[in-house]
Amino acid sequence: MSVKTLIVYSTKSGINEEVAVEMANVLKTTNKNEEVTVADLRDGQPDIAPYQNIIVGAGVRGKAVYREAVDFLGKNFVDKNVALYFSCEDSENPKMEKTEENMKKALTKNIALKPVDVTAFGGCTLLDGRPVLDEKNLSKVRDWASELEKKFDAKMPPMMAAAAGVGMMDEKMKGSDLLGQVPSECVFRFFVAVGENTGVTAASTVEFEEKLQNIPIESVNFHFQRQDFQRWLKDSVGDKILAKKIDNINLWAHDEDLRKELSNVVQNRIDELMQSPVSSSPKS
Repeated sequence: MSVKTLIVYSTKSGINEEVAVEMANVLKTTNKNEEVTVADLRDGQPDIAPYQNIIVGAGVRGKAVYREAVDFLGKNFVDKNVALYFSCEDSENPKMEKTEENMKKALTKNIALKPVDVTAFGGCTLLDGRPVLDEKNLSKVRDWASELEKKFDAKMPPMMAAAAGVGMMDEKMKGSDLLGQVPSECVFRFFVAVGENTGVTAASTVEFEEKLQNIPIESVNFHFQRQDFQRWLKDSVGDKILAKKIDNINLWAHDEDLRKELSNVVQNRIDELMQSPVSSSPKS
């Protein structure tokens, strides 16, 4: 069974089209079972029904997100994996604060939508209708698309994943003690940005809570926005309950308020598990 992914974009300079095509090439290369369709939103709103994964490239000019992308994101994406990217003018590495601001604008018609991942690439400035100062950074685009493929796989329902040939979590891990240590290859690695490893790792939920206290705040924001904490807790530790609790934290929380809320949620879960006579994997 093939996996179907739709990449749609809104653009005026052509940057988002180039980014979308580059992403499609990466996805088709990394997963031979993947069918990727690329569509320009200026040609209309494509039907999303056939697709499991949907990537939306929202063009930005000044302080406005292009209307075509905002309208498309107003659709009903139940049972779909949605990722969102922006191409921002004048900046090869847009600031996270600006990306969060653009995400709020892009989701004004669907504030309940929680993207699998959100990022931003450099864009360009238009001068007399022609693109100048091109800072799209295709290397970053390829890295993000490759990581996004793994996140889409992790979100795929078990039956569909098996049919598509996606590797599932080791059965031994599913039955492991939720407060025990995971194998060395499954530890959580804290980054502050794509490709920028802090060198800090966590091999258990207890260790994860301890490391949360001192890692750079940029790392907390980075992983929370990408939903990396939830994926690790669910897929490597096996604690779906804690992953869900973190999922329920306000998407717009950030900096020290976010660190405090995350720490409280994790510590409460640890206390709960320590009081429980059996520390086993929760029911689906």
